[in-house]
Amino acid sequence: MGPRWQYTYAELAKGLRANLLMTLATVLTVMVSLTLGGIGLLAQRQVDTTSELFYGEVEVSIFLVNDVPEEARQSLQDELVQNPEVQEVTFETPQQAYENFLRLFRDNEALTESVTPDTLPASFRVKLVDPENFDVIESQYASYPGVETIADQREVLDRLFGLLNALKLGGWAIAGLQLVGGAALIANTIRLSAFARREQIGIMKLVGATNWYIRLPFILEGVVAGLIGSAGAIVLLLLGEFTLIDAVRENITIFPLVGADDVLAIAPLLLLVGAGVAALASFISLRRFLDV
Repeated sequence: MGPRWQYTYAELAKGLRANLLMTLATVLTVMVSLTLGGIGLLAQRQVDTTSELFYGEVEVSIFLVNDVPEEARQSLQDELVQNPEVQEVTFETPQQAYENFLRLFRDNEALTESVTPDTLPASFRVKLVDPENFDVIESQYASYPGVETIADQREVLDRLFGLLNALKLGGWAIAGLQLVGGAALIANTIRLSAFARREQIGIMKLVGATNWYIRLPFILEGVVAGLIGSAGAIVLLLLGEFTLIDAVRENITIFPLVGADDVLAIAPLLLLVGAGVAALASFISLRRFLDV
């Protein structure tokens, strides 16, 4: 290792020791902000995975009028089967609809007693090749003889995923504010460290040291704090996955939850953000407060 790098590492260690409390505060702030940011990223992956699974299973329900003629029902079914937009067609009689209703609402006795097979219409459950093409199916069959209404399950899913996306964006906003606070702490720590060594910096300038050579130990000081905070955030996310998510996973089996692999997948991005924000904050602080 050359003398220049020995000097850089020595100054880095000196700066970290001299500003231990400020460095610790910086590490904690970065860790909290990137933990929140990591939760936002994991939420995004969860929403993407769940939406892909659920939207792939979305069905269009074509409800028929009461006492629809058998010819009209069979004609509609034949057209649906031959439609290239349709992947699968299932006909549900009023009795089958009633049985499904009883199964879904078996814990609500008052509701199940108020419903009879005659009150539920027959319907076609249509699974599309592309669930986004609901409008095409609706325009083709809304006025078809015997059709009463056409419903798309995406409306419910869109509201659910809209709520999840709002929560995710809120988490990112809080993480962003925390990260700004962390950057301010890093900048202040570096400024104090440079101010304490202002005479040494002046001597180095007199002997011909370049600006980057002088700045490098201070920037590395901020980067180290950022990386430690990022690593702490990754550890917290893994602990959360091994405790909270694993416990939830035992009770939720209808869709897969994010796991340790997802945390490790976003880990490089968290490290990059932590180190990048720290380096940028350190550089700006030195440019503004040091005449080097």
